[in-house]
Amino acid sequence: MIEILRMLLVTGIGLGAVAGNSDEIKKFFNDTVAVTQQIATAGDMRSISIMLDYEFMRRGRYPKTGYFKKWMERNFKENNSKPITTDHWKNKLIYRSGKDQKSCILISCGADGIKGTKDDLKITGP
Repeated sequence: MIEILRMLLVTGIGLGAVAGNSDEIKKFFNDTVAVTQQIATAGDMRSISIMLDYEFMRRGRYPKTGYFKKWMERNFKENNSKPITTDHWKNKLIYRSGKDQKSCILISCGADGIKGTKDDLKITGP
C-alpha cells in the first residue's frame, strides 16, 4: 500500500515540478507517507494486541519477553514489505511482559525511533 502511494505521489511530484509547485507537492508527499506509516503501524500493533489478548485468554498468560519474536513468527505470516517484528519506520517493536506474564506492553518508537517521545505508539494488555 505504501509503495502504491509513493508511486502516485512521485508522479504528482513530477507533474508539480513541471507546474512549478514542487515544494508543495514534496511536502504533501512527505506528510502523506508519514501519516500512512503511522496508520499502518497502529493497525499492525492492534492486530498483534488482539492475538496477545487471545493468548492471554487461552493460556492465562502473555508470552515471555524473550519469546516474543518466536511467538510472532508462529502467529503471523511473514511478508515481503517488512519483517514482522518491525514498525513501518523499520524500527524494532518493543515487547515486554510482566514478571507474572499477566500484563504486557507493545511499543513502536515512532518516526524518530526514540523510546519515550511523544510520537511513540503504545498498547498495554490486558
